[in-house]
Amino acid sequence: MFTIKLLFAIALCALLCAQPSYAQFNKANLAKKLGMDSTIFTMKLDSQKPPKPGQTFKVTIHVAPGGHWHVYSSKMTSEGGLTPLMLKVPPELSQYFAITHIAETGKVRTSYDSNFMAITIAHYTPFDLIVTVKALKKSAQPLPFYLLVHYQTCTETMCMPPRTFTIPMTVIGQQPIKINLSGNYCRDSLDFG
Repeated sequence: MFTIKLLFAIALCALLCAQPSYAQFNKANLAKKLGMDSTIFTMKLDSQKPPKPGQTFKVTIHVAPGGHWHVYSSKMTSEGGLTPLMLKVPPELSQYFAITHIAETGKVRTSYDSNFMAITIAHYTPFDLIVTVKALKKSAQPLPFYLLVHYQTCTETMCMPPRTFTIPMTVIGQQPIKINLSGNYCRDSLDFG
């Protein structure tokens, strides 16, 4: 009986992991609360003035994995069913912004995970993502800029299912950053003095 339950659990896990990780990467599936890992993402704009259409600006996202959890690097493949960190512009902002490059800081650990029979690249300590974003066109009003992050965290013995959050993390009270692409000065736009 135990063997049947074990085989059923393994088959169920294989089916769930076989779905492409990007299939659940949309705003409709946003997580409503933090998980056991309590990974926190914070965002700041690195520019001093509003970008003009055609220009790029940089955003720094600080990632702080909770406790003994690690976050899979955006540089890792999804072989073996694990989900690397992914960022994207939400559909309602995709006509105004596009991600052109993602760089990671911090120390990564590359190892072979025999449970997934795959090479993993993971961050076990806080790190930063430096995201280059291109402004695509003007907008009549300042825009509430945010990104979607899709990621998976694990410990040495278990993994959380992949989740999607907004950054800034509205789930913990952070608010989107207003970006002025209208060509006019906007006092409410943050970080663009």
